[in-house]
Amino acid sequence: MLLQIIATMQVFTEPFVITGGGPEASTTTVLYLIYKYAFSYQNFGGACALSAMLLVLLSLFSAVYLWLTRTKD
Repeated sequence: MLLQIIATMQVFTEPFVITGGGPEASTTTVLYLIYKYAFSYQNFGGACALSAMLLVLLSLFSAVYLWLTRTKD
């Protein structure tokens, strides 16, 4: 389950190729937003900040999930 959630948070290719963000940004994902900040808006600092926030969020979620599902010997 943990790997599936991490993989879901990292979806980029499908929305980018199929819809390009979609009408009214309905299919915008976190990675697509990071891409837009970096390469469309030339805001590399903002893209770096979003990447760091994604790293922290996934790390916290992983730590909590592993703590909750640990086995007690």
